[in-house]
Amino acid sequence: MAILAVTTWEGSVAGLQLLEVGAKQSAPLHESLGAKNPKLWRASAGGDIERAYYSIEFDSHEAYGKFNDAMLASEWWAATIEWMIANKDEIENLGTALYYDAL
Repeated sequence: MAILAVTTWEGSVAGLQLLEVGAKQSAPLHESLGAKNPKLWRASAGGDIERAYYSIEFDSHEAYGKFNDAMLASEWWAATIEWMIANKDEIENLGTALYYDAL
């Protein structure tokens, strides 16, 4: 079963630029912890320009759980929490949703 974890971010133009830099740095770490195909999605037309969506893929809920446990125990996660606090006026993490492929 394919699993997609999508984290929604909302922020100012400057905040979303910070997020892009951070996502480029985070993607290789996420892959080293078992995530696949990291992407940062931004709207190119229509609404939703104040949001960005960071997605990573997994082969199963179990694989996501192992990734999540490893990520939350990492020094990287502690630094990410500090980064979010320091930049809270520019960018906000609205949470992560898990999706599964129903086809």
